[in-house]
Amino acid sequence: MTLKEEMLFIVKEAIARVMPDEAVVRALKARKFKSGRIFVVAAGKAAWQMAKTAADILGERMDADVCVTKYDHVNGEIPNFTCYEAGHPV
Repeated sequence: MTLKEEMLFIVKEAIARVMPDEAVVRALKARKFKSGRIFVVAAGKAAWQMAKTAADILGERMDADVCVTKYDHVNGEIPNFTCYEAGHPV
């Protein structure tokens, strides 16, 4: 592998590791939830993507959840989530 190929590999891996959905997968899969209620709050530009990933992993175990993201960043409904779009700093 050339130095350029190694550099590109490192950059691609670094970007993949900081993607919002990947961060949520790592965070939730490492946790063991006791029985009880689970509430999820997602806020920020990547909130919808993180909320969707949390819903995919946690499914019916989640209770009432909320997602607040930037205008035009909600990409559909997420089960159990109420999604809001707002401008900064709302």
